[in-house]
Amino acid sequence: MAYQKISVTELQPGSYVVEVAEQHGEVTVKHAGWVRSAQAIAQLKAKGVVTVLVDPARFLPSEDTPAVAIPDRIAPVSSDEDAPPVRQLFADEWPRAEKALLQSQRVQQLVLEAARSQQPIDLSMVHEVSAGLSDSVSRNQDVLLCLTRIAEQSDSLLQHSVNCAVYIAAYAKFINLPSDRSKTLITAALLHDVGKALKPELMHQADAAAISTSLAALQRNKDLAGQVSLWISQHCALLDGSGSPPIKGHQIAKGSQMLAIVNQYEKLTNPAGSNQSPLAASRYLLSMTPLQLDTELLQLFIKCIGVYPPGTVVKLTTGKLALVLENNPKKPTQPKVKLFYHSVHHHHIIPKIMDLSRQQEEHIEGCVDLKKYGLDVRNYL
Repeated sequence: MAYQKISVTELQPGSYVVEVAEQHGEVTVKHAGWVRSAQAIAQLKAKGVVTVLVDPARFLPSEDTPAVAIPDRIAPVSSDEDAPPVRQLFADEWPRAEKALLQSQRVQQLVLEAARSQQPIDLSMVHEVSAGLSDSVSRNQDVLLCLTRIAEQSDSLLQHSVNCAVYIAAYAKFINLPSDRSKTLITAALLHDVGKALKPELMHQADAAAISTSLAALQRNKDLAGQVSLWISQHCALLDGSGSPPIKGHQIAKGSQMLAIVNQYEKLTNPAGSNQSPLAASRYLLSMTPLQLDTELLQLFIKCIGVYPPGTVVKLTTGKLALVLENNPKKPTQPKVKLFYHSVHHHHIIPKIMDLSRQQEEHIEGCVDLKKYGLDVRNYL
């Protein structure tokens, strides 16, 4: 069931609030959770909350617990609500991650169509997608990263935005950003290039023109979080002031710096763009530190997705080809892989899952483009 945006005056005890959509005042309500009583709703009103996004599927039919005071947050149903989820097995998370990615692509298509027709963007759908991607990477980020790398590149603008959203979701989770901030960052990644849908000629023009067009298109949405606009406005800025717009150092928001790293990495590795290998892209971005990109933030991003991200096809020193399934943050060059083909003898081999960090015989020689062998990576999942 889709999320619904309602006025706080319509909020009922037992409602599950996903996000505060509009709020006035200095105190910010950050976390999602159930509001269990009329007193809790009154406190939200007192904090200046105007509209909220609710999940009707999680409505509590009765009020079985006493009212909970919420000085700085919406009251959760229990302390387990904030506990990190148990990591799901790759195969178990696959169908849910695939569903989340397909929903992201469908919603992003609607976003771009709305931009092209100069209509307001339905932010409730964007928030729902952001939450879905955030939930999936919380369960097992490697599955969504894998799906992203092997996705068909049917619409380069659409795929770029969705890929950036997946990367930023994994990145935010890796550095333990609060859930609300992570979802806002994902929203910014989904919306950062909407101006290029409005004016296709901007696809190959300077960043400043595309950014200003994107911001103009987003201004039609009165309830868009201010942080989203800020991050989008700065996502092509570089620390030495050479980017667009020319901002320097600490004046660039951390979220903007993260989005800049993700945006550049995706452009470098996208088949419709530079089509560089993940390793080559990482090396290029590292050459931009510390003057243009923050060294620590970039190293954290590379550690998050891996030197060889899930979905990458690699060639081992024995000549065998393998699909990377899971990143190894402690040993980035030794991920878990699935062997399936021998490049020397030109024949398929019995599929085998191997954790490269647990053996000494096999080592990665480099990345491989399967098209050179007439093979399709999606046949080996």
